[in-house]
Amino acid sequence: MTENVALRAALKLPLDVSLKTLSSLLWQYNIPHRITEEQGKQVLWVGSDAHSQQVQTLYRQWREGELTPTDTVNLRTVSRGRSRRHLLHTPMVLVLLLLSVAGAGLVTLDRQFQWIPLLSFYQFEIVGNQLQGSWPTGEYWRLVTPIFLHFGLLHIAFNGLWLWELGGMIEQRRGPWHLLGVVLLVATGSNLAQAMVSQSLFGGMSGVIYGLLGYIIVWNRLRPDQAFPLTPGIAVVMLLWLVLCFVGFAKLLGFGDIANTAHLSGLILGLVLGGFSALTSRRAPPAL
Repeated sequence: MTENVALRAALKLPLDVSLKTLSSLLWQYNIPHRITEEQGKQVLWVGSDAHSQQVQTLYRQWREGELTPTDTVNLRTVSRGRSRRHLLHTPMVLVLLLLSVAGAGLVTLDRQFQWIPLLSFYQFEIVGNQLQGSWPTGEYWRLVTPIFLHFGLLHIAFNGLWLWELGGMIEQRRGPWHLLGVVLLVATGSNLAQAMVSQSLFGGMSGVIYGLLGYIIVWNRLRPDQAFPLTPGIAVVMLLWLVLCFVGFAKLLGFGDIANTAHLSGLILGLVLGGFSALTSRRAPPAL
């Protein structure tokens, strides 16, 4: 259940003042907030009087140069506290992580291949020494459940890390149900795309991860006043990895077959959803 919180206007500033850096600092201080345009002003909203006072203090320090993104001592101290509380503020991310870990455990323990076929996209069965699959009919959960199947420790570790980081950004800003909607749409589209090009056993959250990345990239482009605090270079590295996977570099490193179509289609769907969300989201502040 989501509890509605009365918002307080902590700051009212001219439109030409860039709040991107300040917003990043506030998130690192674990201060949930919204920035909207109201009557020709930028308004920074928070959920409590205590946060309002803290924002005003941090804003003054930021303007006077006492607090900057390179203030590593302060930010590292805050980051440790933020990391410990991150999952408590992102319950949907926590649920998705737990389901992914359960899926990874199932893949490891299901040596008789009895349960994995219930969650895979195709209805698989072992005939002789061959794995044969048929297109699912009426079992609609298969559109989504492959994202929870993970094959190996590195697979779940990397996907879990990016889900925690990118999914957490979206959930804290847009809410748990918004994140769930994005995940379900991207999962369905990317799984369908992958299934259409390859009748094989595939799984993992990677297509969704690229969808979350695409969502954030477009949102930050269209709504810079409310930009997600995406660390510079992350998008470049992830997109470069996507290209390397397509040219077969990941397979050379021993990562096996990669569901490239799921990754690319997930990214495209995320770009579309991020653009739609940015263009249609209300300027009035939603509940924290």
